Amino acid sequence: MFKKIHLLLILTILVTLFVQPLNSMAHSIAIKPLTVQTKKTTSSITLSWSQLGSHYKVFKEGRLIGETKKNTFIDNGVKPDELVKYFIAAFDGDKLIETVRISTKAQSDIRETLISGTRTAPDMTTESVASSNYIVLSWPEIPDDDSIYEIYRDGKFIANISGRNFVDSDLAPNTTYRYSIIGTKKLSENEINAIKEEMDKNGLSYEELDELEHTYESIKFVKTLDNDPEKNLENAPLNEANLITTNSTSPPYFSFRYLTFIPDYRVDNPIPGGGNTYFLGNNRNFNVLAFNNSKTEQNIDIEFDQPNNSTYGHRVRNDSTTLVDENNNVIETRTANCTTSNGGFDLFLYNPHSFGANAKKFGAGTDCGIPFGPSFAPNINYGYDGWIERDGDWRVAGSHDQAPSHELYIYKRSTSSYTTIFQTSAKRKSNGKVDFDYLWPFMPNKHFDISG
Repeated sequence: MFKKIHLLLILTILVTLFVQPLNSMAHSIAIKPLTVQTKKTTSSITLSWSQLGSHYKVFKEGRLIGETKKNTFIDNGVKPDELVKYFIAAFDGDKLIETVRISTKAQSDIRETLISGTRTAPDMTTESVASSNYIVLSWPEIPDDDSIYEIYRDGKFIANISGRNFVDSDLAPNTTYRYSIIGTKKLSENEINAIKEEMDKNGLSYEELDELEHTYESIKFVKTLDNDPEKNLENAPLNEANLITTNSTSPPYFSFRYLTFIPDYRVDNPIPGGGNTYFLGNNRNFNVLAFNNSKTEQNIDIEFDQPNNSTYGHRVRNDSTTLVDENNNVIETRTANCTTSNGGFDLFLYNPHSFGANAKKFGAGTDCGIPFGPSFAPNINYGYDGWIERDGDWRVAGSHDQAPSHELYIYKRSTSSYTTIFQTSAKRKSNGKVDFDYLWPFMPNKHFDISG
C-alpha cells in the first residue's frame, strides 16, 4: 500500500567532474569528485555539493535564482510533488569550469490522497544529474526481491545494479535518453492462496501461479548538456525549460493519450463458461495513431491559457467487442458504455487540482468491462496520477492490468509530436495466448512512476 513519508529523503549522487582547457579539447584535467546532495521537504529543496572553484550560479527552470560562494543553496519556493530542474555553473575566478543539471521532485504531501485512488506502490521518482557526456541516476527504494535492479537505456538492457544509484558515461551531448529501472517481487504464499480461493469462487482453472510477480518500473527521461560549458551557461534558460511565456500567441498545450488494445487477431473468450467462442482482437502493434483500433482510448488535454489560467479537456472512446465461433462466424457485436453514468463501466478524469497558473495535477483511468457475460466478468483497469507544468515538465504514477496491451503518450504543442511514455505488452501463457486472467482484480498489476 502507499507509504506515508515522514522523514526527509536524502539522495546522494556522486558526480565526477572534468575541466576542458580552453586551448585544447583533446586533454582534460581531472578535478576531485563533486558530491551533490538534495534534501527535500514539501516546501523546500536544499542543494549541497563539495567545494569546487570559487563561486556558483544556480538556475531554476531557466531563471537565475542565486549566486553564492557557499557550496549549498536552499530553494524555499517549491510545492508538494513539484518537478524541478536546477542548473549549476561552477566558476574559478572568472573562468567557468563546469555545468550540471539536476532534475528532482519535492516531497509528497502526506495529507493528500491519491487522486486516481489506484496506486499502491511507493514514490519511485528517479532523480538525475546530467553533464555533457554522463548521467547519474538515483532513486528511492523500489520493491524488489533481492534489491538488484535491471537498468535499461532506450529499451535496451545495460546493467544489473545492487544499490540505488547508477552512472552512465561516454554519452553523446545534447541527447535525450530514456532510462528504466525495474524491480520485481514474487507473490507471497498468502497472496497465491488468496488468488486460488478467488479463482475457485469464479470457476477458473489456474496454473503457473508460482511464477506470478509484482512489477515496479521507474522511468526517467534525461537530456545531456553541450560539450561547451560556456554555451550551456548562455543557453541555461532555454536548456532548462523550453519555456513558452505568458505573452506567447500559442499557449502551452499538452495531451496525455492512453490506449489499450488486444494485439492478436482473435483471443479465447475469458468469461467463465464461454465455451468454444472467441473475441476478435485489434490485430496490431503499438501505435499512438491507432486510436480508432483500440479497446479504450483516453485523452487528457491541458492548455495553460493567458495570462494566469489553465483549462482541460477529456476525450474518450471505446471500441465494440465482437463474439465469434471457432469458424469466425459473427455471433454478436456489443459496445460497452464506458462513461461515468453507467456504473461499473467508466473512463474517468477527476477534476485537476491547480497549483497556481503554472501546474496541474489530475487523476485518470478506466474501469471498463466486457459487454458480454455476467456482471462479475473482469474489466480493463488502469489508473494514474498526472502532473503537468507550463514549462513542459511532467510526471505520471499509477498501475495497470497486465492484460491486454497498454500504451501511454504525451503530445506537446511546442514540438508538434508525441513522446512515448510507455508501451507494455500483454502477459501471455506458456502456450503463447494472451493471459486474460490478469484482468481479474485479484491478480498482480504493473506499477509505474515516470517523469520527463
